[in-house]
Amino acid sequence: MKLSKYKTITLTLVILVVISLLGNLFQNNVLSEIAWVLILPTLIFFYTSFKSKKSILFIVFLSGFAISEILKLWFITSEVIYYYTSYAFIMLAYSSLIILFIKGIKFKKLIKYFKFHLIILVAFNLYILYTLNEMILQDETLEVNTIIFYVEVIYNILILLMLSTSLMYYLHNLNKQSLLLFLACVCIVFSEMIQVAYVFITAEIFLKMIYSILMAIGFGLIYYYTLIDVKRRQLITQ
Repeated sequence: MKLSKYKTITLTLVILVVISLLGNLFQNNVLSEIAWVLILPTLIFFYTSFKSKKSILFIVFLSGFAISEILKLWFITSEVIYYYTSYAFIMLAYSSLIILFIKGIKFKKLIKYFKFHLIILVAFNLYILYTLNEMILQDETLEVNTIIFYVEVIYNILILLMLSTSLMYYLHNLNKQSLLLFLACVCIVFSEMIQVAYVFITAEIFLKMIYSILMAIGFGLIYYYTLIDVKRRQLITQ
């Protein structure tokens, strides 16, 4: 495969990201959402077409996220369907990525060399989880002890687990690709936190822009993670 094909896919993704960001900036939600929805299938196509050794868990992550975003757009007027379908797929996506990280970690080695880091990580997660739940409770229309409330709590736990396991995965492997995945998870998790503020506290346009930018950077890092692995394997086989 020639380098021009990489450039074509990269250019396509950049154009879609720009369209999505401009759609948010000018409050054209339909244009923004359609452009964003097209980004994820492009990533899936690249990963499944050009990567020699594919991870089923990584494909589930990308596919679950893509389906969640498609359902979010398709059923944008139905809150019930949004919670019970879109959230189900995105939680499946995050769960698969968590399992991928856990499978790549030898915890005895991790505990031996990074005890202090893990203690700080647990404390940080508890603080962030508390903060996120407090932000959710700012919404006076949200009833506690309902299915929707528990979905939000489980969702918050999953994104923090994803962040934590990605950090542990990086500490365990200490290579460029694990760093890219960790930084991608950082961007995705912080974008989710911004989205919580946007949905439950104040619907300011700058919050939506920050959410979109962080999410775009996160999946850009995921694309780069896949790209460098494909290029490296191609050089080896030549």
